[in-house]
Amino acid sequence: MRLLEYIADSLDEGVGIHAIIIDFSNAFDLVPHYRLLTKLGASGVDSKVVAWVREFLVGRKQRVRVGGQLSKEVKVTSGVPQGSVLSPLLFLGYVNDIWRNIDSCIRLFAGDCITYRKITNKINIDKLQKDLDTWEEWAVENGMKINPGKSKAIRFTRARV
Repeated sequence: MRLLEYIADSLDEGVGIHAIIIDFSNAFDLVPHYRLLTKLGASGVDSKVVAWVREFLVGRKQRVRVGGQLSKEVKVTSGVPQGSVLSPLLFLGYVNDIWRNIDSCIRLFAGDCITYRKITNKINIDKLQKDLDTWEEWAVENGMKINPGKSKAIRFTRARV
């Protein structure tokens, strides 16, 4: 809702907006447990909650059934269990530091993120590009992969093109 309000207000002002919707490939599967727990602790989450999340995630095992055959069990060291009510919250806890060093506005939605800004001159375009470069660096540092096929750029304007 805040994004829609921002867009509407900007268009009323006669200012265009560029928005980049970023999709992370296999977002919930790539979250490394140790890094998630470190980030949760560093963000001020109560140590008892961090311990509870550790118990929830660490020590999980999985195996695959193909036809009638079961694979060997393997330890699961990354990912948040899909279908769990906690998964979107844990993912958001993991990506919650993405806003650092970003000048544009950001909104996070489960496995997707959007960054946007008013574009009144070339400086604003350069700032948005710098922010996208920063996103890419963050993704590499945090083991996340941006899916270019599902990521989109959108321009909102009243100008006739």
